[in-house]
Amino acid sequence: METYRCFVAINLPEEAKHELAGIRAGFKSWPANVKWVEKQNFHLTLKFLGDVTPLQIENLKRALERISSLHKTFEIGLAGLGAFPAPRNPKVIWTGVHDPQKGLHNLWVEVETECAKQGFPRETRPFSPHLTLGRVRDVKPASGLGELLPNLKPDRLIVPVTTFELMRSKLSGYGPAYSCLASFSLQK
Repeated sequence: METYRCFVAINLPEEAKHELAGIRAGFKSWPANVKWVEKQNFHLTLKFLGDVTPLQIENLKRALERISSLHKTFEIGLAGLGAFPAPRNPKVIWTGVHDPQKGLHNLWVEVETECAKQGFPRETRPFSPHLTLGRVRDVKPASGLGELLPNLKPDRLIVPVTTFELMRSKLSGYGPAYSCLASFSLQK
């Protein structure tokens, strides 16, 4: 049976993507081999689903449409930089996401709950919203990331969230290509 690699995400407006691309450019002097996220691929993942059948996609669309009808638009803030698991041993470079209205957290709870009802495993880690800027492949011994991060600290960027999407990810040797399978508008 044919399946598609899918996830639920909030795609960012172009101005936010442009700002994040500028922040990413500040890492040019850092001596590490990093696979940087392409500007067009910046997004905030709500739920990674993995391989999904066409029937599951149709069921998910209906469930996500119901969720969108229950939630109002909200704003998130993008600010701060960090690394998972830590700057001394970085695997992922990220910018933080602030959720002052708790709209993001509430949306995540509903998406997580509905996806569990659809048979997708619940996330075992606590929700830690962030936007991935790059994945570290290799770091030179004297990484210096801990010193670099505070110097690149971006200004806080406010991002309106009016929609979320069911996305498909197609992997290739050039990196992932994302396409939107369905978009869901939040209530005004």
